[in-house]
Amino acid sequence: MESIASTLILLVLAIHALLLTFVLVRGARSLTIRAGQSGRLWVSLMILFSAGAVGLLIAPDFVLVERLTRPLVTSLALTALLVVYGALVIRDTGARLLPVWLLIGLIWIVGIIAAAFLADPAAAVLDNIIALRPPQTILEYVVVVGFVLVAVLLIGITFYRFYAAKLPEIANRALFWVLNAAALLAGAVITLSGTESLSIVGVLLLTVSAIGAVYAHTSYRVFDIRRELASALRGALVLTLTASFIFAAIILARGGDFALNPDTFAALGITALAVAILYLPARAIFERILNSVFNTSLINAADATRRYSQQISGALELDSLAEISTSTLNNVMRVRRSMLILVNDKGSNDSVVEFQTTTPPSNMQELKNARRIFPKNGIIYNKLGIHQQPLSQFDLEFNPVYKTLPESERQFFRDLGMSAYAPIIAENRLIGVLAVGAKRNDAPYYPRDLELLATLANQTGAALRNARLVTDLRQLNRDMQSLNTGLEDAKEQMERLDAVKTDFVTIASHELRTPLAQIRGYTDILDALTEQDELDQYQAASMVGNLRKAAERMEELITAMLDVSQIDVNALDLRFAQTSMEAVVRMAIEPLSDAIRQRKLYLSSRGLRGLPVIQADLQRLVQAFRNLIVNAIKFTPDGGRIDISASLQPAQDRGDVDHILVKITDTGVGIAKENLELIFRKFYRAYDPSLHSTGTYKFMGAGPGLGLTIAQGVIEGHGGKVWAESAGYDPETFPGSTFYVLIPLTPPADARRVAPFLLSDAVAQESAAIRSQG
Repeated sequence: MESIASTLILLVLAIHALLLTFVLVRGARSLTIRAGQSGRLWVSLMILFSAGAVGLLIAPDFVLVERLTRPLVTSLALTALLVVYGALVIRDTGARLLPVWLLIGLIWIVGIIAAAFLADPAAAVLDNIIALRPPQTILEYVVVVGFVLVAVLLIGITFYRFYAAKLPEIANRALFWVLNAAALLAGAVITLSGTESLSIVGVLLLTVSAIGAVYAHTSYRVFDIRRELASALRGALVLTLTASFIFAAIILARGGDFALNPDTFAALGITALAVAILYLPARAIFERILNSVFNTSLINAADATRRYSQQISGALELDSLAEISTSTLNNVMRVRRSMLILVNDKGSNDSVVEFQTTTPPSNMQELKNARRIFPKNGIIYNKLGIHQQPLSQFDLEFNPVYKTLPESERQFFRDLGMSAYAPIIAENRLIGVLAVGAKRNDAPYYPRDLELLATLANQTGAALRNARLVTDLRQLNRDMQSLNTGLEDAKEQMERLDAVKTDFVTIASHELRTPLAQIRGYTDILDALTEQDELDQYQAASMVGNLRKAAERMEELITAMLDVSQIDVNALDLRFAQTSMEAVVRMAIEPLSDAIRQRKLYLSSRGLRGLPVIQADLQRLVQAFRNLIVNAIKFTPDGGRIDISASLQPAQDRGDVDHILVKITDTGVGIAKENLELIFRKFYRAYDPSLHSTGTYKFMGAGPGLGLTIAQGVIEGHGGKVWAESAGYDPETFPGSTFYVLIPLTPPADARRVAPFLLSDAVAQESAAIRSQG
């Protein structure tokens, strides 16, 4: 027994040495704020005095000087240990009694020494003072009274700091010192008992107290005492109940005889307790393994919420939030798929909301941006938006509460393929829904699962609101940029059109001045020849012919300007009658035959025969096609080719009519892509306005820039459409261009059938005269 005790004490001394080394070497790196360097000193002294008291237990009896024996030195070491420990506790808990404590401790130590040296030798005996008997000597009285006073003060100070703490962590630290001080006091008392077996217990308690002091000194937060005590109590109760059931089972297995002798009863009780001790941790381990294998372990709600919040906090845009929230939700709730549904207010009276899906699972892309309107007074909105409670698909299908739910609303949720839904609330308003599909283990959704989903949905509220604000703001910025770009484009077009008007003045003045100069010149010649009586019939006929050509050219220009004016105010008079596309194209080409021959152009037409008749204003439609063909002639070099083809385009939609598509293709200089729409603007010319020509059909000859505008107005007046396509403009490679004309067989009901354009009487008479001459 003595060898075992000696070995144990040596082991305890080694532990003290390790503790002291740890405090001196590593403790300096992890000092608590309150302990500081002074706390390091106190804990080091505590370890030294504790080691000294323990070491004296195995030291041989000695007498250093008269009456200074081993028991007295042991008592002094334990007394100093209690004083130093109290100083450490007071310093750590922040109490302001350190000077008072040190004074009391000094008085106690001096009192022990005085009682040992000044009292009668018979009265100075220190032997087994705690051997369940009252003190017998003065020295024992001094030791016991001092111990009681120190114990009461130490426990009282720590308890006071426990109740006065404003933070639970500080209270927990004070409670830790209470328990640690109790262990130290108990260890000191048992060590002073003088009994060898009890001294071993005292040594162990002193060691535990020293370890606790070092732990508290180097850790600013100690473990939760109350929680661990509750856990220990719960474990002890479970262990006791389990052992009791096992004990009862053993007794029943032995025949149910409870009349056992004490030894057998004790042996069976110890066996039941041992089996219970082994059974409880083994059961916990196997449960953890089986839950992992079968994926049935419960979800840690706190951990799931923390992980989910961390992931979605960085999402700034709606798309990224939808992707991050669903992927994170799949992991934390262990589901196969999930979805974020947006809820938008719809209607001027805010009586309905719109559910809109965002990023669906990869195998359900057809549900992207799926929409459904729900009334605010309906069952769905009442559950999610008013009561703000989660909803399961099973309830939607089978709960009698949802029996009156419209089938279309029920089908919307069926199509989503989800199993549960939780409302996303921001400022007490429903702004979204978090939906999850089936679990990976195909288990049903229990109330705790719906509660977790609702918690995660609440975490999503602020993130979704911010993401929608950011998305709306960026969309607004894009719209403003687009608007600014549109304004810049409009400004550029206005500048170009303004330049076009200036060019038109130049072109029109030239176009009008040329025939006017011819008319004036020939009239002057006629006047002079008439006065001289030298005008013969041949000369008169020639001059009259030239005058007629000049007048016709002026008529064309004025008529074009009048037509454009009518088109501008939607007053173009169209008189619809039955005709054919073949007749229209033939009548448009006939006046151009001489020009085509002179320019050595090759013109072909195909597909015109056999087309259905159309309802059209023949004169106006001929005018439109002639302008298109003249445009092809003017911008196709000599020897070039012009092809005209037509085909029937059947109606694509019910209620629509068949159309005829006419294509006019040339091998000319082509059209720049940025000008494909501008060429139909009035006065617009795609090329240098200085390149005009007195010849109407000369290559690159310029007119006033009204022909294509008139053609577009006439064709659109028939309910049709005209557009151009070209690879680009190149006067060297001649990429050519194609004009497409799409004309309905019968004009639609909203075709422009308006009254004739009203002019002043003089202008009206002039227009009528010009047309009658034509």
